[in-house]
Amino acid sequence: MRLIGLTDLHNRIINFDKLLRYKPDVILISGDFTKCSFAKSEDQDDLYDIVYDVDTKLIDFLENLNNKIKVFIIPGNWENLNTIQKMNESGLNIDEKLVKFYDTIFIGLGGSNETPICSPNEYSEDEIYERFIKILKNEKIDVKNNFILLSHVPPKYTMADRCEAGHVGSSAVRKIIEEFKPVLCACGHVHESRSIDKIGNTLIVNPSSTGFFIYDTKTKNLEIHDL
Repeated sequence: MRLIGLTDLHNRIINFDKLLRYKPDVILISGDFTKCSFAKSEDQDDLYDIVYDVDTKLIDFLENLNNKIKVFIIPGNWENLNTIQKMNESGLNIDEKLVKFYDTIFIGLGGSNETPICSPNEYSEDEIYERFIKILKNEKIDVKNNFILLSHVPPKYTMADRCEAGHVGSSAVRKIIEEFKPVLCACGHVHESRSIDKIGNTLIVNPSSTGFFIYDTKTKNLEIHDL
């Protein structure tokens, strides 16, 4: 099975025809559909309001595409409740869910760990880990060594979470990977950390906001290409 993965689109228009030429069986999007900007507050001159801009036509497009190619998405840290509701209505959002497609199990873990900018969809490290454990308790399936983790935030101390401030990934996501050993962790969040890395035998891929990855579940071949 061939997977194509994207992340951090931030309301940008991309050429899906280019992606579809690779004939994917599944398309994964690791969150942050929303473009955020800051506007002066109408109430106080010294404060700024966050403006959330989401083109819901993209989610509608993905919903239609799902009739031909399976699409799984999760929210990032910039998705607010209205956008998440739209994602839920599309039937594509696998955040805090376990889904099986053919012989492959996918688990979604949206949002991010806490950041200095206090975006709308953040969690403490304990909350991130507990959300994952809750998924397993609800499904009662042994997933060790046998699933793909779709996470917005990358695991900490990897090539996928590096920025000027250092390693900003999630220690909880790293703990999940070390304990449950997914075959692949597809992530994003840190735009400047386009990379392929490993924790044990788990492949970690952050295609960045300007790339996409292709993964073959049979051969385990993993590549990143420019959008």
